[in-house]
Amino acid sequence: MNLEADGRVPLRELALLFGRIGLLSFGGGLTAWVHRETVVRRPWLDDKEFLSALMLAQILPGSNVVNLTIYIGRRLRGPVGALVSVVALLVPPMALVVVIAALCASLMADATVHHALEGVAAGAAGMTLSVGVRSLRAAMGGRVWPLAVGVGVVAAIGLMRWPLVPTVAAAALAAFALAWRARTHAR
Repeated sequence: MNLEADGRVPLRELALLFGRIGLLSFGGGLTAWVHRETVVRRPWLDDKEFLSALMLAQILPGSNVVNLTIYIGRRLRGPVGALVSVVALLVPPMALVVVIAALCASLMADATVHHALEGVAAGAAGMTLSVGVRSLRAAMGGRVWPLAVGVGVVAAIGLMRWPLVPTVAAAALAAFALAWRARTHAR
């Protein structure tokens, strides 16, 4: 890991990392990649801080990975780091998509291209699931109730098609109540 003389991550490192993530990933799964790059490969954040940042990114309006990128850039280099990180994440792939769309409009009707994109989407879903499992393991900490809340949310939204916001709000209230109950019984 290259650091500047004052121990900070260089802006160039942030730009290169988030530019690469933005250019080489599509269809989701970016959270898992950001985790691998900022926690596992580079010790910029630890697991606990990353998961806290991810939860904050999911609560705020907007794209989770954009919110997470802004948080990481801000955490490492302040407002300029946040700006560099999010511009590097968004601008190169946006330009690439415009170019590809202009050049390849006819390819979208091809069944092979369609099947390839379905495979990429399945891979992205798997990466997202891996972050969910990792988050659930970290949240459980030897307790069972976080698993029950997580399974309940998946069942309510994914299987029963309940609306997202009321389901997550109810799950959050249940999680707070269960955490409070567990804490008071531990004393």
